[in-house]
Amino acid sequence: MVAAGNFFVARLLNLLRVIPYLMYLISVIGIIKVLSGASLALVWGIIEALYIHFITHAYFKALLFLGSGSIIHSMETIVGYSPAKSQNMGLMGGLRKHIPIRKITFLLGTLSLCGIPPLACFWSKDKILNKSWLYLQIFAIIAWATTGLTSFYMFQIYLLTF
Repeated sequence: MVAAGNFFVARLLNLLRVIPYLMYLISVIGIIKVLSGASLALVWGIIEALYIHFITHAYFKALLFLGSGSIIHSMETIVGYSPAKSQNMGLMGGLRKHIPIRKITFLLGTLSLCGIPPLACFWSKDKILNKSWLYLQIFAIIAWATTGLTSFYMFQIYLLTF
């Protein structure tokens, strides 16, 4: 999502220069989104679950980013120094025999981010999903769909790489 936002801003940079209040509008929309999420958390009584989820999500996302950088660095020894080739996941298949420890750590980060028990993200996601189901079912359905899509793309990354 961060990369998509960066590409969005880079693509609209000329428009942002012409219309200076557009960046202010984007900031206000972001602030409203953060405040609405925080107020819903207070209403549902799950603020502690959100804090725990932010911390566990940050740790395991950092593990995945470090693993990705390490995999890209390992690919440079195979394909040479070429960012287009070393970051191409189509060329990465079968790395499990070359970097087995990174495979295990990447799998651990993937499983935790997907919310597989008994890993840390499962407990915070479980509480958030249960409370959202009790409050309003449409929020829970959206959250379940998002969790399913996260699991899909994370395992797609894992299987394409290793």
